[in-house]
Amino acid sequence: MIKILIIDDTEDKIFRIKSVIVNNCNIPESNIDVAKSINSGRKLLCDNDYDLLLLDLVLPLQDNEEPDREESPKFIDEIHTNERINLPNQIIGLTQYDESYSELKKRFEDKMWYLVKYEQSKNDWITMLQNKIIHLRKNKESLLKSILDESKHNIGIICALPEEFIQFKKAFNKIEWEKVNNTECLFDLYSGKINTGYGNSLKIIAGCVGRPGVSATSVFAATLYNIFKVDHLFMTGFCAGFESDDIALGDIIVADSIQDYSAGKIKDDETGNLKLLKELQQIPANYELTTKINTFISDGNNIAKINTALRNVNLINERNNVKALLGPTICGPFVVTSETLIKELKDGSRKLKSLDMEGFGLYLTSHFLNKKCLWIKSIADFANSNKGDEYHNMCSYASASFLYNFIKESF
Repeated sequence: MIKILIIDDTEDKIFRIKSVIVNNCNIPESNIDVAKSINSGRKLLCDNDYDLLLLDLVLPLQDNEEPDREESPKFIDEIHTNERINLPNQIIGLTQYDESYSELKKRFEDKMWYLVKYEQSKNDWITMLQNKIIHLRKNKESLLKSILDESKHNIGIICALPEEFIQFKKAFNKIEWEKVNNTECLFDLYSGKINTGYGNSLKIIAGCVGRPGVSATSVFAATLYNIFKVDHLFMTGFCAGFESDDIALGDIIVADSIQDYSAGKIKDDETGNLKLLKELQQIPANYELTTKINTFISDGNNIAKINTALRNVNLINERNNVKALLGPTICGPFVVTSETLIKELKDGSRKLKSLDMEGFGLYLTSHFLNKKCLWIKSIADFANSNKGDEYHNMCSYASASFLYNFIKESF
């Protein structure tokens, strides 16, 4: 909505101008400021940004003084030259004096401003003012929409750690990335486009949080949702897994729900062993996305593409293959290498597939904002004493390659 300043010292004229703006142009009165002298107007122009200035041509220097015919023309020039003044987008002079109109008409035209003869008994000035305000309002709305469209992205992608983000960009190497310049965002972000199998061109924005943890991921997710208006948000990288017959190192897990194990109470039991008394908090994944994931996984050709991509970058050999599973994940604030804690977590939910430090922040933020997201990571260890980083690159690349192919085939 546009903001308007009226500088005029005649109460009846101010009232009529405001009535036209509010009643004819649908501008709320709260968007209209009024000054009744040159000095008052100057202060408002220095302190605020206005879309439109409606300016009387004969004004007093101070409030409650008589109009000063010598100072008023000087103020017109000052508006144009004083760097402290925030120059409005449009300036319209409204005068009821014939001599002022004739004297200042050229001065206004030279500055590309408008001068209108105000006559209380006629409506010509009302029509001109109304048309100008409506035009100005529509122009601003169009500009704001253009700015929003420029920021708008279809898909957002988050990695927690730099090593994950490096592999993500390798998996998305066909995207021409450009660094995003946005003063509202403190994160380093990259934007690009991907063409899908359905003939759609999607804008993607991606970035690295730079640290593990629920809080940092939650802030990053909220940034992508609120500033860049993403429709779908994904997270890739590596995680720990719960060792079982159906899970191997390198396998890709898509979280159909994420629990938070940090809520509750941890204490020693009678034997001195660690006991976790959980207060279960679980957030399900978006049903539409998990349905698409099931369809994608069920097509063996899609998983074959991911294994081929891993071999092409020498991250797996010919005899190894990763697979993808949809299942529950649990999240907490610790790097876990405790088989005791893993057993406690598994006892609470036998179907758990994986464990990480960020996923609950992603799902919680998306839940509160009523948005769509998916956590996709690959198992790099089983959270035991053998935990190491030898699978980090392979898992980061595998989960990102899975997402790349999922987007290509499902959007």
